[in-house]
Amino acid sequence: MIIDHVALEVADLDERVARLEALGLRVLRVGARHRTGQRIVMMGDGTGAKLELIEASTGQRPVFAHLALRSDDPDQAHRHLVDQGWASRSEPHDLPAARARSALVGDGAGFDVQVIAYDSDSPDTTTWDDEPGPAAGPGSGR
Repeated sequence: MIIDHVALEVADLDERVARLEALGLRVLRVGARHRTGQRIVMMGDGTGAKLELIEASTGQRPVFAHLALRSDDPDQAHRHLVDQGWASRSEPHDLPAARARSALVGDGAGFDVQVIAYDSDSPDTTTWDDEPGPAAGPGSGR
């Protein structure tokens, strides 16, 4: 499995999206969180790197929500992780807006891991090769 994205819960979702767009990230998809219905925005930098922003239920500083790992078979990966002692937080299920299949496990200490596989036409796998955003340029590491 490889890292797919990191998810953060943020207090002012719209403001965070605007600030990240000013840095050159783009909205790939908007939707709702499977378990809670909270608004989410998946953002990308054009290279395949992604950040998922989840609207927090209360005003707070950004908080780690989960690490997502891409898997060829989320059902099998979920079973394997549960066998390894991870607790199932969400059984394997389809994410229609993402055109993906996903499951969630946790370690019991607040560290959650999502396993996910995308259909070939998923908006979450969009990349682009146009002009770099404002954050790119000499010395930016990009």
